[in-house]
Formats: sequence, C-alpha cells, structure tokens
Amino acid sequence: MNEEEFRKIAKEKGYGEVEFLEVEPGPEEEMHSHEHSVLSFVLTGEFTMTTNEWTKVLIPGDMTENPAGTMHKVKIGPEGGSFLFAKKFH
Repeated sequence: MNEEEFRKIAKEKGYGEVEFLEVEPGPEEEMHSHEHSVLSFVLTGEFTMTTNEWTKVLIPGDMTENPAGTMHKVKIGPEGGSFLFAKKFH
C-alpha cells in the first residue's frame, strides 16, 4: 500500500481529512480509547499496537483501523516514526 491508496481508502470509508504526525521514541502509552474511529498508515519507523484482542508490529506500508471505543496502546520504536491518520466521528 502507498500514501495515495491510503487516502483513497480513507475517503471511501467516510473518514475526514488525512493528517500527518511525526513522533519521537517515548514510553508506551496507557490503554485508552477514542470516541471516533481512527484509520492509520505508517510512513516511517516501527509502532507496536496492542488492543484487548491482539498485538501487531506495524512497519512502513501497514494500515490499521480502530473502531470508536477500541481499547488500545502504542509503543513507538527506537527511531521514532511518522504516520498518516484520519478520524471518523459517529
């Protein structure tokens, strides 16, 4: 998958504006949830995402979708990273 394909999928699924975020390595987040769904696409780095059902290591080219209310946490890899994301409010 590439950025263009991600943007197309986000639009088709009814997500809002695609945003860019660059992050530095840091401590693992606490489990939390959002009132909106989030669609994310990794550009650089490595992110370990954990939900109540699974843990996945996400690398460049990976996409993940968390429906509203999904409990999750993210650990940023040692090099930091960047990703695109879009939100969908229900």
